[in-house]
Amino acid sequence: MTSKGPLLTAHADSNPLVAALREIGQEVIQCDYHQFESLLPGCIGYYGNLFSEIKRPSTFVAMRRALTRQSIPYIFWNRDAPWHVGIKPHYRYLLQAMKPVDLYLAHSIQDAGWFTRGEPHYFPNAARRSYCQATLSPAFAKPELWRYDISFFGAIGNEKRTNCLHRKIFLDTVRSHLEQRGIVTRWRIIDTIHEPLTEVQQLELIRTTRINLNFGAMCDLPGNPSWGMPERVFGIPAAGGFLLTDWRESIPDTFPDDSCDHFRTPSECVEKIIHYLGNPEIMCARGKRLHTEVLAHNTYEVRAKQLMDLLNRFSRVKHVSDKTAEK
Repeated sequence: MTSKGPLLTAHADSNPLVAALREIGQEVIQCDYHQFESLLPGCIGYYGNLFSEIKRPSTFVAMRRALTRQSIPYIFWNRDAPWHVGIKPHYRYLLQAMKPVDLYLAHSIQDAGWFTRGEPHYFPNAARRSYCQATLSPAFAKPELWRYDISFFGAIGNEKRTNCLHRKIFLDTVRSHLEQRGIVTRWRIIDTIHEPLTEVQQLELIRTTRINLNFGAMCDLPGNPSWGMPERVFGIPAAGGFLLTDWRESIPDTFPDDSCDHFRTPSECVEKIIHYLGNPEIMCARGKRLHTEVLAHNTYEVRAKQLMDLLNRFSRVKHVSDKTAEK
């Protein structure tokens, strides 16, 4: 359900939620600080980019006050917890003092108390429209179409990030264990730092690979992995491919029907790879379940509708609160 007023945003058209809001018919107006106050009257909310805005504290405080004066909620979607884009300590202290977010959405609610005094809302990543295919890969029905048994694409070669090092160690370990077990597999590992893939290339790889792996997220911190899941976890099944992912705390909240299979250790990953490669019917059935689940409940169009529901609910609660305060 869309609202009669426009939603203001600091985000570009490439932001998947901005694109999805427009797809469901919600007016979204991009603005910078110089246009900000003139556009506030009549708008239903401001979808901000807190990690950028907090770097200009005086400007941000002025924006926040302008929103408060007109009872317009500040909305922030944190897709980067717990890394928080490496936010510096002095900005973190300001956040903790202000708690400026009215509607705090996050793919992981780790550290939610930094950002809001209200209830945080679990708001996971999702599948982009361009990844959503109507059917599973044709290779499930025609095995001769499989080009690879196992694939992974993502950042691996950034030697300054422990995330990338852990990915490399994990992938090398799984491959080595399979070889030691005498399991012959065709692999395709793409380090997107050095070999960027277009969406078309990603889709082709997903739909011609038996098992698409996910391991790690760039927002993980050493010893403190994110509870949330990267877009890859949604895009692979949406495209009709089979996903096997590392364990994340948010998996049961996102896929309550146990459609998303996962592993906690390299050894468990190896066992599941062997199981699925040897049981294509089971792999196909499970792949279909997750494909159906993602298309029904985990696209950005669904997220856009969820945001509008939250905004409408927030407006009703705010209206009741204001009326009560007037008595």
